[in-house]
Amino acid sequence: MALLDSREIADAKGEYLAARVSADLQKTLYQRDKELWDKRISSEQQYLRSQASYQDLKVKEDAARRKLTFLGLGPAEINALATQPEAQFERQEIRSPIAGKVVERRVDLGAAVGRDNLETELYSVVDLTKVWIDLAVTPGDLPLVREGQAVTVRTDATGATAEGHIVFIGPVLDQNTRAARVVAELANPDETWRPGSFVAAEIKVSDKPVRVLVPSEAVQTIEGKPTVFVRMPEGFQARAVAVGRSDDRDVEVTAGLEPGEIIAVANSFTLKAELGKAAAED
Repeated sequence: MALLDSREIADAKGEYLAARVSADLQKTLYQRDKELWDKRISSEQQYLRSQASYQDLKVKEDAARRKLTFLGLGPAEINALATQPEAQFERQEIRSPIAGKVVERRVDLGAAVGRDNLETELYSVVDLTKVWIDLAVTPGDLPLVREGQAVTVRTDATGATAEGHIVFIGPVLDQNTRAARVVAELANPDETWRPGSFVAAEIKVSDKPVRVLVPSEAVQTIEGKPTVFVRMPEGFQARAVAVGRSDDRDVEVTAGLEPGEIIAVANSFTLKAELGKAAAED
């Protein structure tokens, strides 16, 4: 993404190469002293002293290598330092830790970074192949929500809908809204869903078959009983039904209506009014 000139990186590279050379040299001396000790040609003290020196230099080499790793160098780059021209030691490639798109660049060509209150974040990179949806769930509904549940997300701006699932349920409530934060993950291969958009979501709290399901606006209350208007040859006939579960859009009919029967969905309130008017005239 960028090429950085850094004296600190040059010093770290030089420190590592010096530590590696010293460790390699001491390793050779240690192996020689070990062979001489095995043959009882040299003293054990010399062998132990050579071993301790090698272990100490090896620790310094490993520490210098870890420092380069923290600065962003990969194993292949570190191993190739011995053949790299010294004039290029100050150069360091800045790579993105993830695949994605650059959404913000905070520095310009030639700008100083990293110290004395200078900018330390160079680019903002996001991976939009998956997005998180922040939902607010009331305490009353929270016992029905579980990780892994299916979520249907929609946006009124474009009318788009998509399916996701819950990946996180906040353990505490928001102090202002008194709602729990619930996070749903949504696949976004076409990058249709953009961070910052306002969306609405429905969480599927149960998955049970329903024999007859009708729109909620089709059900009217007549004489204290839920009633639907069924299409007959002579018109619509009011029929009392038993209802079960419901949501904001649909109502389960458990008795009084068979699958396939045609009912009035739109203008059912008008039919109710006409029925009441006819009863009053009688």
